[in-house]
Amino acid sequence: MENSAYAIGQAVFLRTDTPDFEEETIPFKTLEEMVSICSKAQPNLTLEKIIVYAMADGEPSALTLGFISSTKGQRPGNLEAIAG
Repeated sequence: MENSAYAIGQAVFLRTDTPDFEEETIPFKTLEEMVSICSKAQPNLTLEKIIVYAMADGEPSALTLGFISSTKGQRPGNLEAIAG
């Protein structure tokens, strides 16, 4: 596989340490780098999607792989006492 000087895609993570679940993107230049980024635990981040870019016949295109995740409990900032 040819080594690119430019990013061929990005991993998009959701920040779980903020109330609004902000996105944080990490670009990658090779598929090996993508695997490394996505297979390691990222503190306070949950993988949401992977976007891979390509140029086919002079036309830009992208493939997006989305992931579904869920969390238990309430979002930070909306904490209320639960009456038992």
